[in-house]
Amino acid sequence: MYKNSITLLVAFLCLMSVATAQTKTVVKDATNYKTKLKQIAKETSSISASFKQEKIVSFMNEPQLSEGLFYYQQKDKMRWEEQKPNAYILLINAEKIRIKEGGKEKKMGGAAKMMAQINSLMISLINGDIFESKDFTSQYFETSNRFIVELTPKNKKLKSIFNTIELSFDKKTLRLKKLTFNEKSGDKSMMTFFNEKFNQTLKNSLFTNF
Repeated sequence: MYKNSITLLVAFLCLMSVATAQTKTVVKDATNYKTKLKQIAKETSSISASFKQEKIVSFMNEPQLSEGLFYYQQKDKMRWEEQKPNAYILLINAEKIRIKEGGKEKKMGGAAKMMAQINSLMISLINGDIFESKDFTSQYFETSNRFIVELTPKNKKLKSIFNTIELSFDKKTLRLKKLTFNEKSGDKSMMTFFNEKFNQTLKNSLFTNF
């Protein structure tokens, strides 16, 4: 359950579509990109989108596919609702985290501290704080139409889960196009978003009710 929550990370803020594989080169001075990315995140008061996720698991022959709906409201509210193949909902409302799986709300128990840390990571990915986080080292790359940020965890707990987190942005809009989580286990999660809408009014109940 909690590993499922971890690999759902957030996303969460933006347009996503699968990017074609291209040779990437190192960006020596990424200051201008970082400034613009943080400004866009700051100006994004809400997001609603549909999503598709592909998870590659080392012991399975075929990728695991899922899809559903995603919502974000500045600055610390998020709803991740997987609808296929299974019903799963993750709610983040400030410091409060709730999970519903298989029609029942789950108890956090001993995983509460880890989920709080994952919560912080999710929100920082969305609101742009990740670019100033001391929990990661960052490398910046580019292709002909993408700006790519590769994050390597320094935080002990996150480092035990992820090798890297890769964010791929469209160069023209600087909206996130692809989000990839490379796990220590060798598993990989790739997320794409579509039908996205920004800065529209969202019902508060989305973040409080299953």
